Amino acid sequence: MLLSMLLVAQATAQVPVTTPTFGSSVSTERQGGNFGLGVAVGAPAGVTGKLWMGDWSGIQFTAGGDLGRLGDLAATVDYVIHFRPIDTGTDEYSIPLYVGAGFTGSWNWTEMQRGFMGPRLVTGLTVLITAMPVDVYVEMAPTFYFLESPSWSIDGQLGARYYF
Repeated sequence: MLLSMLLVAQATAQVPVTTPTFGSSVSTERQGGNFGLGVAVGAPAGVTGKLWMGDWSGIQFTAGGDLGRLGDLAATVDYVIHFRPIDTGTDEYSIPLYVGAGFTGSWNWTEMQRGFMGPRLVTGLTVLITAMPVDVYVEMAPTFYFLESPSWSIDGQLGARYYF
């Protein structure tokens, strides 16, 4: 009898540990679906989108051009991983940080058809609003060009997306 009481006491003292879930479920941090579409200003400026692949990762893209450069066309695609070191103290919004890697390409038809492409690293933060299907983000991306002439730059963006 004493042994069974000890086993029951030990079993009730254990608390299950929650683990992050990966998959296609919609996060409780935001409304809407897993795919968002919006606008971005920066390098490049244009249409931006993001496909969440769970609460911890996603694929994002931008298609547009550099502001102030006539004839410029640019595109980026990145795989990003999110982590949440910022505790906002409220359930109304969250601020995940993200890091990732991707690829960029930029072409300009007015400047003798110059083109640049190469890999990029990306880091940023996004504000997810629990009651609305939107996010607002800011990011920077060191970019290494290997086509046309080897060079590098630091791109940046400010944008917003609406999730369907």
